[in-house]
Amino acid sequence: MSRSAAPSSTARSWRDIPQEIAPRAMSPVGRRRSTFRTVRTVATVVGVAAVAAGAFEVWRTWRDTPQLLATPVDSQPVRTISVQTDGVLDRSWVERVIELPEGVGLMELDLYALRARLMSSGQVASAVLTREFPDTLRVVLAERSPIVRLKAQLGGGEPREFLVARDGTVFIGEGYPTEMTESLPWLGGIRLVREGTGFLPLTGIDRVSDLLATALAHAPRQYATWRIISLNRLPTDGEIVVQSSEVGEIVFGTREDFYPQIARLDLILEQTAARPDQPLERVNLAVGPSQVPVSFANPRGLAAGEQSDARAQSLFTPFNRSAQKREL
Repeated sequence: MSRSAAPSSTARSWRDIPQEIAPRAMSPVGRRRSTFRTVRTVATVVGVAAVAAGAFEVWRTWRDTPQLLATPVDSQPVRTISVQTDGVLDRSWVERVIELPEGVGLMELDLYALRARLMSSGQVASAVLTREFPDTLRVVLAERSPIVRLKAQLGGGEPREFLVARDGTVFIGEGYPTEMTESLPWLGGIRLVREGTGFLPLTGIDRVSDLLATALAHAPRQYATWRIISLNRLPTDGEIVVQSSEVGEIVFGTREDFYPQIARLDLILEQTAARPDQPLERVNLAVGPSQVPVSFANPRGLAAGEQSDARAQSLFTPFNRSAQKREL
């Protein structure tokens, strides 16, 4: 009696039986669809890249040489220049500085070059130029305000008067009323350094501006007598020296707020006003609030020896806290 053979231990399921099946061949229609999808993807990528490159070139041309775009655009000649400013410059000044050629088209303008011309004066702090179609150039200016003036000689020419703004910019002011510029104190103790067609900004002018603004707001009578502001001692001692028509030398310290110093000066002037025969020669407000060295000039009518003693005389005037809080 024959026994049936035992089943193989390596083929216990139909899944374990190797089956050789040939892959289904792609039909011609399927191959065309696959090729079309590939071509469409590549074309989309190339198209996006071409648009981006073209946009970049247009932007670069508009930025650097916008006049090249004037040919395909209907560019009208500039007929109107609209000027808006927060200062004293007017449209005639703008037209003289930018010097537009006769009949130039609006799209032919190089706005960056025109802006550079306006800014080169130093009086203009910022300038925004825009095209307003069909034929208007709009100019918006922000001007610097002068706080002091100075006189300098350039080369072998005659000394010229310049104005100085709070940020230290030195410029030749145009359009300001004469009475306004003549009311500004002179600036001394500085050195001008040429930079291109202008000068490097001066340092320390912001502290001078704070002093002048405080005096003008709280002691306008004192401010009106100030003639010269010297910065000789500012870099080394932190002091600003003022020469006025009432006091030969007033020393302000930059390590203390200017308001209490001006309050102490006002009290000193009030106390010494009753002695017109002994005018003040020097007041040092930079030493602090407790004591202020005060020197008197030579009184008139004294003998030579007496004048020498008077010049050497020095008065230390004490101040209490109520004087520091004095309302000007």
